[in-house]
Amino acid sequence: MERRELLGWIGGWAVSGSAVAQASSSGVERPVLMAQATPTAPQHDHAAMMAGSAAPRRFDALIAPYQECTRAAEVCISHCQQLLAQGDKALGDCLRTALDTEVVCSAVLKLAGLNSNFTAALAKQSVAVMQACVDACKEHVSHHAECKACHDACLKAIEAAKSVT
Repeated sequence: MERRELLGWIGGWAVSGSAVAQASSSGVERPVLMAQATPTAPQHDHAAMMAGSAAPRRFDALIAPYQECTRAAEVCISHCQQLLAQGDKALGDCLRTALDTEVVCSAVLKLAGLNSNFTAALAKQSVAVMQACVDACKEHVSHHAECKACHDACLKAIEAAKSVT
């Protein structure tokens, strides 16, 4: 359905609806000024459209590592915030880089899910962000399981990003 058809249909519906409302509220039977047929939506064969015409999924190899990196960064963020709230400032850099990592990994995931042509470029740029997170988490991996998980997940996502063409 074209935009003009849709707007015409909505306008006709609104006019006929208000005429009916006026007639019923006044108790006087009035004719509807404009009869509008319900337009039918164009019919699509979605199964046929998906069968052979869908673009190949080029970035599926990024999905699992970036999901894990995003989840691990979220857990690390929460952990660091709790410790910072208690006065432990040693995890400030870890928190900052985990926040950056969560944002960039989420963006790469969205682009990969869309099979976007920008996925590879952003994935390659995300390596620097995740490497900063790895470096910040490195000193905490032996003390905090959350930092170790984030560190390891970032390394896997970095490896996946480097394999994207």
